[in-house]
Amino acid sequence: MGAKLAHPEKLCINMWGDAAIGMTGMDFETAVRDQIPILSILFNNYSMAMEIKAMQVSTEKYHSTDISGNYADWAKALGGYAERVTDPAEVTHALLRGIAATREGKPALLEFITTKNKVYSTFQGGGYSS
Repeated sequence: MGAKLAHPEKLCINMWGDAAIGMTGMDFETAVRDQIPILSILFNNYSMAMEIKAMQVSTEKYHSTDISGNYADWAKALGGYAERVTDPAEVTHALLRGIAATREGKPALLEFITTKNKVYSTFQGGGYSS
């Protein structure tokens, strides 16, 4: 939100996992209330997947790493633009619609349903020059 206020002409993107939105999700309400048109992208895998190994016993006993929710419905209820995307073929179209919503002055949340697989880059290359 601060980046958008500093540079209102730029597209500002906030990225969350579904565990992170549980801690900072009401920032989206602030964006709606204060009319700060950021694009929030949420990856929802219904789990605190990074913690599964460390919390194996409590996960097995109490499902402590399982989380759920329809965050797109929640964002709409707060007054923002939102979509829940389950089909990978719709990712590009959803991004374009979310960006369009921010250009119209509305905060947008795109909820992408993902798997629990932990696949991430391990690239450790050098710096970049401009």
